[in-house]
Amino acid sequence: MLERLNILIAARPRTAEAWLARMARPGAGAREQAALLAWLDADPDHLRQYEQAKADQAALEPLHGAFSGDLAALRRTERKSTRRPLLASGLAVAAVAAAVVLVPMLKGAEPGRLYEAAPGRITDIALDDGSRVTLDADSAIRVNLGDDARRATLERGAAYFEVAHNAARPFQVAVGDRRVIVTGTRFVTALTGDSAQISLLQGRVAVGTRDATAKGALEGALTLSPGERADFQPGKPGIRKTAADVEMATAWRKRRLVFQDAPLSAVVAAVARYSDHPLILADPVLGRTRVTVILPLEGEDALEDRMAGLLPIRIVQDEDGRRLIRAE
Repeated sequence: MLERLNILIAARPRTAEAWLARMARPGAGAREQAALLAWLDADPDHLRQYEQAKADQAALEPLHGAFSGDLAALRRTERKSTRRPLLASGLAVAAVAAAVVLVPMLKGAEPGRLYEAAPGRITDIALDDGSRVTLDADSAIRVNLGDDARRATLERGAAYFEVAHNAARPFQVAVGDRRVIVTGTRFVTALTGDSAQISLLQGRVAVGTRDATAKGALEGALTLSPGERADFQPGKPGIRKTAADVEMATAWRKRRLVFQDAPLSAVVAAVARYSDHPLILADPVLGRTRVTVILPLEGEDALEDRMAGLLPIRIVQDEDGRRLIRAE
């Protein structure tokens, strides 16, 4: 409560470094994200400054282990202190976390802490267990780093996970009604319409329905090896293992979207995460059209307009501000 109050009354950051520190604080949410976007849009050079600050702090990542003991000591001091000492300790933790690019995690009960990427913004997150997450635009995860297991839930969109190895505390990602259980690996998860995908880049994962700490958690689970992908529909039985197209699954991290023989509905759903306007297929049948296209995420015009320029579709805007997609 005190930390949230501090965030609300704190002065608006004026530098890229100050914004990194602000967004690393517990409680930073939609209001802070909107303010950050306004700061980025206020000056074309702000984005460059912000990216440079992120790169400079990322260079300090190898110091993570050296700071871990200090962070733990500060947290113990924070729990033991009250009133003014509590505030001082909390600010010290925030300062250290910003210096090593760590986003502090709440370790209380579920549902944990929510992380969101604003529409059109790919967001990097460093968790305090050493794991790293990249959220696609307009995506969200909820994370709880418990003593028995590290748990995350993909709320919407897509996320790339690079999990720090810890056999004693498995890392679990809930995607729909399935659980992806790992100890240390790299993989991508995505929710697209009524379907879900899990693509493995490195290590091994098990995709099942039981919690990582449950007895027989891996019984009946589907095991993936690098280069494999699991496809399923949340709420429905069955899961399919196929070869993963790693380049396609991770293309958004390289600022482009790649689709090969994909339904137009999947393309529209992905592009919508980068749009300021709702994108609606005027005819559901059109959504089943199979297309192959590469869409760069950077450009002067809107991404949906680039999509319309490359595919046999046209986009018209209705009175409600929605952009309707019709066949050309």
